[in-house]
Amino acid sequence: MISEEQRADGFAGQHLVVVPKPVRDEALKHPLLRSLLITDAGYFPHARGHYVQRDKGISTHLLIACLRGRGWFRTPSGNKPVKAGDLVWLEANQPHAYGAETQNPWTIGWVHFCGDEAGIWRKYIGFPSAPASLLSHVTAEGITALKVEQIYLSLERGYSIPELITTTIMLRTALDLAGQAVRRGGSARSASERISTVREHLRENLADAHRLDELAAAAGLSVPHFCALFRRQTGYAPIDFLIRQRIQRACKLLDTTDESIAAIAAVVGYEDAYYFTRCFRRIVGCPPRAYRRILKG
Repeated sequence: MISEEQRADGFAGQHLVVVPKPVRDEALKHPLLRSLLITDAGYFPHARGHYVQRDKGISTHLLIACLRGRGWFRTPSGNKPVKAGDLVWLEANQPHAYGAETQNPWTIGWVHFCGDEAGIWRKYIGFPSAPASLLSHVTAEGITALKVEQIYLSLERGYSIPELITTTIMLRTALDLAGQAVRRGGSARSASERISTVREHLRENLADAHRLDELAAAAGLSVPHFCALFRRQTGYAPIDFLIRQRIQRACKLLDTTDESIAAIAAVVGYEDAYYFTRCFRRIVGCPPRAYRRILKG
């Protein structure tokens, strides 16, 4: 029984697409889809309370990419923790459960799929032959390069055979990139490149909460080394860099929209508009309302 605090879906900002069974059955007759077909895909941000238990498993394979935060999965052989930078493979027709950590719930991209290619891809990527397996710290590049968002966004456009073929090609590309990332390992990329990847991640996810230890882990570095290299590359400590990126985005919204200060604060990651105003004044030199009145251009 899933309690009110434990749910399979229903998270703010989530994406969830399920291909209807009649469409799947028809698609599996197509020569380009019968060996690999996506059946479900989605994205659950900051999925507090996320919990799924399947005592008899499910007929599809499941790949979970942990983008941020922490979670876990369980099989008859035991529990394993999952953290940002991990990939989880859950084999079809095997009992399992998984969910988000309470204090630091994960953000995940995920995809269910079926077909004879699945086992080949599992070996290609490097997952052990087991009902469920984990690859830790594929590297920030590896997780980002999977581009799972392209898969669920493509499915959201429709279920026609051409669209399903396009989406399946995206899955093959994601699986190939995962295999490449595993083989390269974290040390193959320079520290500078890994810092740049983290910078882009921060820019693309300004409103999210970020932990310094997770950012450092995504770069494959210790926290002190990460902070030193980050400051050398950007001129700022990681959190100060994030604040400045948020304020820069807020300036753009103040210039181009009529949204309230509180609404803009929320968009860039500040629940407290007063604290947002303090940060804004420190960076820009004036409060948001005064900035908005400045004649620009």
